[in-house]
Amino acid sequence: MFERFSAQARGVVVDAVAGSGPVTPTELLTALLTADRGIATEVLTEAGVTLDAIRRAGAGSKGGDSKGGDSKGGDSHNLDDDAEILKSIGIDLDAVRESLEQSFGEGVLDETPVPDGVDTSRKGRFGFPRSRFEKDSKKVLELSLREALAHKDNRIGAEHILLGILRVADGPTRQALETQVTMSVIRERLEAKMNRAA
Repeated sequence: MFERFSAQARGVVVDAVAGSGPVTPTELLTALLTADRGIATEVLTEAGVTLDAIRRAGAGSKGGDSKGGDSKGGDSHNLDDDAEILKSIGIDLDAVRESLEQSFGEGVLDETPVPDGVDTSRKGRFGFPRSRFEKDSKKVLELSLREALAHKDNRIGAEHILLGILRVADGPTRQALETQVTMSVIRERLEAKMNRAA
């Protein structure tokens, strides 16, 4: 049930999926900063986490945060697995597709051939030709649901996604997060703001 996600949380997932590579925790973190995602963006900004810091942290990396080195991309990802992980947090892709087709016409999400010379840089956002969540980003989404439940929230917000990222961050994601303060300080600040907002 995608409605359990706040508009900000949906925006994070959609922006992360719209990227050109596999969806990593770093892409989810980037999506938290590309638009105002409420207190999650506020806490990251106050902690000195910037898009530039994320780019610098990822510059020496060969593609992600997977602790087991599974981030080679391509064939190791299975779209059915992605659908299952999204289903486990309440997102039914078949229902989303059906709703979109009712609103915008049958086959709206089907990939169509693009004529030569047409700019396809935004095609991934609309055609969803790939939705490759790496193991750690799947874990982030699972943990965001757990964080929402632990905080007795009836929705998953961008702040819960950030809490999930903080629990699995490794490699370049951790380096980007700890630009000025530690991840535990970021978590403390985020939870303090969440408690004040409740």
